[in-house]
Amino acid sequence: MKALRISDYGQISTESVNRPVPSKGEVLVKVAAAGINPVDWKIASGDLAVLVNQALPLTLGWDLSGDVVELGEEVSEFNIGDRVFAMPVIGYDGAFAEYCVVNVNNLAKAPSSVDNTVAAAYPLVSLTSWQALFNAGQLEAGQRVLIHAGAGGVGHIAIQLAKAKGAEVITTTSAANAEFVSSLGADQIIDYTEADFEEVLASAKVDVVFDTLGGDAQRKSLNILKRGGKLVSITGISPEIEAEAKALGVSAEFVFVQANGEQLRQIAELVDAGQLTVTVAQTFTLEDVPTAFEISAQGRVRGKLVMKI
Repeated sequence: MKALRISDYGQISTESVNRPVPSKGEVLVKVAAAGINPVDWKIASGDLAVLVNQALPLTLGWDLSGDVVELGEEVSEFNIGDRVFAMPVIGYDGAFAEYCVVNVNNLAKAPSSVDNTVAAAYPLVSLTSWQALFNAGQLEAGQRVLIHAGAGGVGHIAIQLAKAKGAEVITTTSAANAEFVSSLGADQIIDYTEADFEEVLASAKVDVVFDTLGGDAQRKSLNILKRGGKLVSITGISPEIEAEAKALGVSAEFVFVQANGEQLRQIAELVDAGQLTVTVAQTFTLEDVPTAFEISAQGRVRGKLVMKI
């Protein structure tokens, strides 16, 4: 089969490799589409080598949708022909390939209301948002949450999940994306090119901040949290930020997304209920994924990029 792999950091190529065989508790999925995420090019460049167990060579891609074509031993949860979506475990061979092996605990039936291209855009960003907002952030109905970069792949899903929970959602974005994030349910929109969110929210502090930016935005986010509030970041938390958070009476936690089939099942229910939509900004072939990495790295994508087999 064809697969997009890295043989060494920075060396990406489409190769012909053996089709994988599912072991006990795994299924083989014929990949129809795969989401493209910043984690892909960060792993390809070696930026996450300390964080992620990634033996080389490695097939990239940790978002997929497709059909189950082979069952490993002791698999009873899925049948051949099931249409599924999944986030394979990051750091192991992924979905930028014609076939991908996935543990049954890490996949779910794909939402019936969307096609494979759209389904493939959901898993990683939805799980990231779910685990940041609800597992780490403990976000509850009636609370106020600030979601940075609300028009991005993670941000536009996080807005919808927070609204489905019954939270009041504030987000930062540019004026060009204001109408977009408003359509997703954002209650308050702060144009980061015109206003400083720290000043805007100084007197009306929030319960949870979902940090997708890091840097100065992360530091300033501590100051707009209520006492006892939570800063949840997917960019990392330094010892200095931890200390500053403690001094302010708030918490700061780093979240690195984990595969979770049960959470994907609940996400699929939200999709089919019309409570969660994903925006696919652009699609690519397998051979063109490196170009997609360059686009993703610019940090200006509204929604998600997707690779179609």
